[in-house]
Amino acid sequence: MGGSPPCGDSVRSVKDHRRQEVTSKKWPSKLENDPQITFSPDDAISVHLPHNDPLLIEVGIAKYDVAKVLMDTGSSVDLIFRDTLDKMGVDLRDMKPSSRSLTGFNGASEKMIGTIKLPVYACGVTRTVKFSITRTKAPYNAILGTPWLHSMKAISSTYHQCVKFLGPNGQVLTLRGDQQAARDLLITTDSAPKGRDSRSHT
Repeated sequence: MGGSPPCGDSVRSVKDHRRQEVTSKKWPSKLENDPQITFSPDDAISVHLPHNDPLLIEVGIAKYDVAKVLMDTGSSVDLIFRDTLDKMGVDLRDMKPSSRSLTGFNGASEKMIGTIKLPVYACGVTRTVKFSITRTKAPYNAILGTPWLHSMKAISSTYHQCVKFLGPNGQVLTLRGDQQAARDLLITTDSAPKGRDSRSHT
């Protein structure tokens, strides 16, 4: 939890944001008529069962294909680690310094060093993502949380090891997770960059 809330940083804006939630319950607005996103047994055909594996995906971030990106529906921020940015060679002059704190599930706090906006590519769909940056060491290269999921109207399933979202023409797109990478994390935390086609790979 933490980072910059979508409503802004002021106390007034946060209170207004909370009141909007209460109002929406009293007078619910009609949602867009989007196609349904569903999961079936066929989505788990290539998944090794039973499993407790996290959902790790590969997406394009800036000019790089970045593997070991954790899909985390419990994270209220999209997070990228300083080590990942260093491997990618991202110019940190575009970073906006910030001293806000991020709080983990155990209540421990970690200071951010800043935020940076980077394009994220998934199945031909692009979103500009505001990443929070920390120096924390982690087995992942980045974490995509509810901000990215909600901007994509995406639904993830750790059981089916995939995330689904709508494409530009309203079609449902499926991004498969890397179950092998999830299990490799039990053995190694080596995340050295590897080349891939015309794009670098992290």
